[in-house]
Amino acid sequence: MAVIEAEYGSETYLGMLALRKRILRDPLNLEWTAEEKSWEAMERHFGCSVEERIVACLVIRSLKSGVVKLRQMAVDVDCQRSGWGRRLILEVEKVLAGESVSVIELHARETAIGFYERLGFARVGEEFLEVNIPHWKMRKSIS
Repeated sequence: MAVIEAEYGSETYLGMLALRKRILRDPLNLEWTAEEKSWEAMERHFGCSVEERIVACLVIRSLKSGVVKLRQMAVDVDCQRSGWGRRLILEVEKVLAGESVSVIELHARETAIGFYERLGFARVGEEFLEVNIPHWKMRKSIS
């Protein structure tokens, strides 16, 4: 397994984008808006590859000094519940902690709350709707 950071527009990035679309967008019949597309070049794109196949990915967006938002976490269907998402987040946390990031925030789908709680994230505030499904804001301090 290799955790990689893909350059925006690269072949690896396009593989991550395809995985995100297939896992997160297609089931909800969602297309990216022009605004969402404009963010992509300013964000960081991390993934796990096994034998050159992207099996998990996520996006990191800087919010303010020391705080980032984890977005668009996706794990290929046949790799879910195999530890790939956990490994990816833990490796990305190491990278970010080495860059003076102290807090990771995210919006978790209701179905993913347990996954993030087991990784040390805590719910903040109340449940809300995003893309028409229940979400919770979550936060974790890292060092």
